[in-house]
Amino acid sequence: MVGNWTVTDGTAAIPEEVLAEAVAAQATLSDKLAALRSLSEPFHDTLGPAAGDRWISDSEPGAAITSVTEEPEPSPATVPTRSGDLAALSAAALLEGYRAGAFDPVEVVDACLTRIDDLDGTVGAVVARDDDAARQQAARSTERWRSGDAGPLEGVPVGVKDIINTRGLRTEAGSTLFAGHTPSADASVVARLREAGVVILAKTATPEFAFGDESGDGVTNPAAPGRWAGGSSSGSAAGLAAGLFPVALGSDTGGSIRVPASYCGVSGIKPTFGRVPRDGVFGVSWTLDHVGPMARTVEDLGLVLGVIAGGCDADPYASRRPVPGYDRLARSIHGTRVGVAEGWMSEGCSTGVNAALSGAVARLEELGCTVEPVPFGCAELAGTIAWVVTVVEFAAHHAGNLGRIGEFTGSAACRLAAGARTSASDYLRALQARSLVQRDLDAVFDSVDVLVTAATPTSAPDPATFFDDGDRLWLDKVARTFLPFNVAGQPALVMPAGLDEDRPAAVQIVAPPHADALCLRVGAALQRAA
Repeated sequence: MVGNWTVTDGTAAIPEEVLAEAVAAQATLSDKLAALRSLSEPFHDTLGPAAGDRWISDSEPGAAITSVTEEPEPSPATVPTRSGDLAALSAAALLEGYRAGAFDPVEVVDACLTRIDDLDGTVGAVVARDDDAARQQAARSTERWRSGDAGPLEGVPVGVKDIINTRGLRTEAGSTLFAGHTPSADASVVARLREAGVVILAKTATPEFAFGDESGDGVTNPAAPGRWAGGSSSGSAAGLAAGLFPVALGSDTGGSIRVPASYCGVSGIKPTFGRVPRDGVFGVSWTLDHVGPMARTVEDLGLVLGVIAGGCDADPYASRRPVPGYDRLARSIHGTRVGVAEGWMSEGCSTGVNAALSGAVARLEELGCTVEPVPFGCAELAGTIAWVVTVVEFAAHHAGNLGRIGEFTGSAACRLAAGARTSASDYLRALQARSLVQRDLDAVFDSVDVLVTAATPTSAPDPATFFDDGDRLWLDKVARTFLPFNVAGQPALVMPAGLDEDRPAAVQIVAPPHADALCLRVGAALQRAA
C-alpha cells in the first residue's frame, strides 16, 4: 500500500482518455521533470517542507538604501466632473475628488455601471453584478464623506475576481460545478475592503478555478484587440484596461496577476507570500497562492494593499508581521541598488520587450539607482518546482471532485489528472528543492535591493496560434520570469513600460520577502519618470 501511495487518491475515477491526455501534456515537460528528479541529495541544510512564511527568507529588506529622501506630494491635478472621465479616474484621484466635493461616490458608481453596460458586452470582464447593492453602498459612502466618517477607500469601486467570496453576490469560480453559488460570508480580503468603504461593483472573469482553459475564457484584451488577455485574473486586468473600475482584486499562483497585467497594460502586485489572507478564496495551491491588488497605477496598488494586508486567524499561512504604510511612497529612490538577471531568466524576450526593459533600467539610472547584472541559476528549475507543486495541490483541493472530472473544462481536467497521478516522491522533492531557489535569491538580494526583469517575454500573443505545446508553454513562454517568486515568496510588481509592436510591454520589480513597500516605491518612481 505504501509503495503505491500517491499524493491524492481516486485516480480510478478518472476516465482513461483524460489520464492519457494528462500523460501527453506532461510529456512536453519530460526533460524538466527529469532534471528535478536528478537532483542528488541537495537538501542537507533543510529538515523538509515548512508551513506558512517560515520557508521564506527572514532577512531585513532594504537596509542598504541610505540616501532616499522624501519630497512633498505633488499638488493634485484638476479633477474632471464629466461621467465619462469619472470612470477613468484612479482611486487616488477619486478620493481627492471626494475630499474636494467635486463629485460623490453615487456619481462615480453610476459612471462605472454605465461604462460596463456600454463596453462589457465586447470585453467580457464582468460575470456577476448587483447594481442596486452597489448603488446602496455608494449612497452610504456619500453620506460618510458628508459626515466626516469616510474610510481610507471610501466610495472607490472595486472589481473582485470570481474565485473570491463576496457575501450575497454570486461566486462561481468560472466553473459549472459551482453554478449559482452565492456565499453567505465575505472572504477576509473583501471584508477588509468593505470596512475601508469600497463599493463592490462586480465579479470578474476567470478560467475555471483559476487553473482551467487558459486559451479562451471569453475575455478580450482592450489594450491589444484580437490578442490574449492572459490568465487567470483576466477579467480584472481587462476591466481595468477598459476603464470599468479603478482597482480590482486578483490571485497569483504562477503569474495570474502579473501575466494579464502585462498583456493588458495595467499594474499588479503579487505580495509577499502570506502578506494577504486567502480564506474564502477558491484555492489552486496552498503553498503558492497569493491574493493581491491590480490597478492602472502603482499608487493605487499601495492604497489597496495597505487595507487588505495583515494577519488572519482563518488563514494559517497569513503573516503576523505588522503592516507598514504602503500608501505614502517616497519621492526618491536615489541610491537603490538594482539587479538585472542574467541567464535563462533573461532569454526568449521579443525585441520590443527587451527595449522596454532597457528603457526602464535607463530611467532608474537617471533616478540615481545603480545597476548591475546578477546571476540566477535556478530560474528554470523554479518553474518545474512550481508546476509539480501546483498540479498536485490542485488535485488535492479537488479530491472530492475526481468523480465529476468530466464536468471540468479540458485544461482543468487534464491538470487535475496530472496532479492525481503524480508520486509523493516527486511532490516532496519539489517542495524540498524550493530551498535551492531561495538560496539563489538570497544571494541576489545580498548584493542588490531590487531585481528588475522583463514581465512576460512577449506582448499579448494571438491565441489562435500561441497554444501549441501543452503545459510547457506556461513555463517557457508566459511565466518564466514570474514562477521563481511564487516558489520563494518574494513580492513582485508588474507595470507597463513601453510598447512591443503597438501592444503593451511591461517590466517586473522584485524585492526581498516582506519588502512589498520597496517594490511599490521603485514602481511608483519609475511610473512617474515614464
